[in-house]
Amino acid sequence: MKLVIGFSPGSMSDDIARILAAALHEVCGIAVTIERRLGENGIAAARAAAAAAPDGDTVFMATLGTHAIAPLLNAPAPYDPLRDFAPVALLTQSPMLLACHPSLGIRSVADLIARASAQNDQLTYATSAIGGAPHLAAELFMSLTGTRMRHLRYDETEKLYADLEAGRVALSFNNIASMLPRCRRGALIALGLSSAQRSTAAPDIPAIAEAGVAGYEMSNWTGLVAPPATPRHVVEHLSAAVDAALHSTQVAALLDAQGIAARGGSPEAFAQFMTAERARWAPVVARVKHANAVG
Repeated sequence: MKLVIGFSPGSMSDDIARILAAALHEVCGIAVTIERRLGENGIAAARAAAAAAPDGDTVFMATLGTHAIAPLLNAPAPYDPLRDFAPVALLTQSPMLLACHPSLGIRSVADLIARASAQNDQLTYATSAIGGAPHLAAELFMSLTGTRMRHLRYDETEKLYADLEAGRVALSFNNIASMLPRCRRGALIALGLSSAQRSTAAPDIPAIAEAGVAGYEMSNWTGLVAPPATPRHVVEHLSAAVDAALHSTQVAALLDAQGIAARGGSPEAFAQFMTAERARWAPVVARVKHANAVG
């Protein structure tokens, strides 16, 4: 089976893809190759996967960005997340971690809000995609705090982290699995998590809502989709295999240690989840589109 992803090494999609591929092979005997197709913030890869033969041999790793945000952000919409794909299963959910460079002297969410308020649009934050989960996390933060920060977009996730650690960009909202190790070794300062509560993987880091931004909550997620005409029995077989792989003791422990929750579940549940996510993020995407039009 070929697993298509739309983001570069170092991204959450790439990390989850490698874990899932190994688990499917070990638990279910399914050999998986990972194909990275970069471009258009994951849209190019999604389109390619949707056009593949509907035989279960090609699947795509959907994300919040590709399957909730992209159809709202782009006009015309590049595809319909449900009509143009066959939902298989929700894979993972995880909080975003907000962290900054130590040289800023910012040590808390309150510090960040004060600095951003005093230096309107001067603090920089990095993401690897317009409309991706990190970008939306920042937009939600600014919306709830009444602040403005300057967005710097990177084509390569590894370059983003290199500039973040070097202090060439001030901060980032990004996936906990990649950000937490950098905070633990002192390269970055952890300020808060996007989840409603603290994570068992990082109990010392407060939730952003707990740190003073009431109502702030979001999670990044990944899921598996197949080409739209994939037979029902093939989709159900893939869904069951994914569920078994994700909930194997080794994989569940590995994900949990990184602050990532294994999900799984039925194709119908995943379809409902994507529909709800699209409705939830529509107002934030409208804010992003307005800001880009004004800018």
